[in-house]
Amino acid sequence: MSVIKRLQRLTGEEQAPPDESGRAAEISDLRKRIDAVLFRRPESRRESSPASFRGPSRPLEECVSGGEITTAAGRFFCVESVWGVSHHHGCRCIGDLSPLDMAGVSTLANDGALARLDYTRGVFLETETTGLAGGTGTVAFLIGMGWFEGSRFVMKQLFMRDYSEERAALMFLRELVQDRQFLVTFNGKAFDVNLLTARFILNRLADPLAGLPHLDLLHPSRRLLRHRLDNVRLGTIEGAVLALEREGDVPGYEIPQRYFDWLKRRDGRLMADVFLHNRLDVLSMAALTAHLTEMIATEGTGPALRPPQDLLAAARLLVHRGDKAGARRMLTELRSASCPVTVRQAGRLLSLIHKRAGEWPQAVEIWEEMIVQVPDDVFALVELAKWHEHRTRDYVQAMNLARQAQHALSQPSPETEREILQRRIARLERRLAKTPLSG
Repeated sequence: MSVIKRLQRLTGEEQAPPDESGRAAEISDLRKRIDAVLFRRPESRRESSPASFRGPSRPLEECVSGGEITTAAGRFFCVESVWGVSHHHGCRCIGDLSPLDMAGVSTLANDGALARLDYTRGVFLETETTGLAGGTGTVAFLIGMGWFEGSRFVMKQLFMRDYSEERAALMFLRELVQDRQFLVTFNGKAFDVNLLTARFILNRLADPLAGLPHLDLLHPSRRLLRHRLDNVRLGTIEGAVLALEREGDVPGYEIPQRYFDWLKRRDGRLMADVFLHNRLDVLSMAALTAHLTEMIATEGTGPALRPPQDLLAAARLLVHRGDKAGARRMLTELRSASCPVTVRQAGRLLSLIHKRAGEWPQAVEIWEEMIVQVPDDVFALVELAKWHEHRTRDYVQAMNLARQAQHALSQPSPETEREILQRRIARLERRLAKTPLSG
C-alpha cells in the first residue's frame, strides 16, 4: 500500500484520481495530506510558547530560588526547600505527618524489613522526564527528593540545565541516597526507579537505589481508595483525599515540551511551574503515606471515625498482607455499622477468616445471623450448605439450603455460579439416594 493510500485511510478521504501533472503534483498532494494529519494532533495546534513566556528570556535563578552545585563530574542546578511543622499541604499539616508509622508502611509495601527502619531515613522520590514511554532515550532532567528531619520536611530538586549535566546530577544523587534506608514513590517501580537505573548504567555509575526497600504508593492506593475514586492518579487522590486543589499547575503531559523549549530558549519562566509541580508531587507522597498508614491502623486512631467503606478496604488489605488479627478487629467493629450492605460485606470477610482458621463455630454463627437478617443471602446459604454437607453430614439440610440459594440467585447471575450450585445439588441428590432412611 502506498503512503498516499495510507494517509487517505487515516484522514478518511476518498482516493483522488491520478493527477496527470505527474510526480511533482503527487509530492505536493502528499505534503498537504501530511500537514492535515499533523494538524489533527493536539500538540501541533498548541502554541510552542505561551503568551506569558514571550518576550526576553529570564535567567533561571530569577524564577527559581536555587543555585549551582559543582561535583567531580561537573555542575548542575539545585533547589533546596524546607517546610516547618505549621505548613499545610491540602488538609494535612506537615507537623502531623511525622513520625510515620513504620509498621503501617511495612504493611502497605508488603515488606517486613520496613517495620524496623527509622522514618527519617526514607526518601520520597519523583522525577520529571523528557518522555513518558521510558527507554534509554528518556532522561530524568529534574529529580525531586524529600525526607523528614524530625518534624520538618526537607527537599532537594536536582535539575539538568543541559544533557551534559546528567552525570554530575546523578553523582550528587548517589551522595544523598547513600545514607537512606528505604524509598517511597508513586508508580516508581514501573517508571521512575527503572529509568534512573538505566541512566546510572549509561553513565557507568553504581545504582544507589538498587536493593532499597521500596514502598510504591500506587499499589496500596488501588486497594484502599479505588472504591470511592474514578481513578487512582495522584492528582485525583490529592483532591479527594488530601483536599488539595492545584491552581495553575502545569499538566504532566506538557512538562517534556517545557524542557525542550527551555533547552532552546533558556527562559527560566518555562521551568518555574515544573519545579512547583515536582515539589507538590513529593509533598503529596509524604501526606498520602501518612494517610494510608492511618487508614490501616487497628489501634490508637479511633477506627469509628473512619468511613465504613474505608475500614472495609483496609481490612481486605490486611487480610491480603496476612494480618488476620488486625482485620478481625476492624471487621468485628464493622458488623455493628449502620449500613446493611457494609455489615453484610464485613460479615462475609470475617466468616471466611474464621473458616480458613478452622474456627467453625464462629463462622457458622455469622452465616446464620446473615440469613436471619437477609433470608436470601446466597453467600451465607451456600456456606451453610457446605458446612452441613461436609461437616455435619446432614444432607437433607444441605439440600434445603442449596435449593434456597438456587432460588435466591439473581437473574441474570454468573453462569459459573449457577453451574457450581447445580453440581452441588446433583451431588447431594446422589448422596441422599444412597443414604438409607432412618426408622
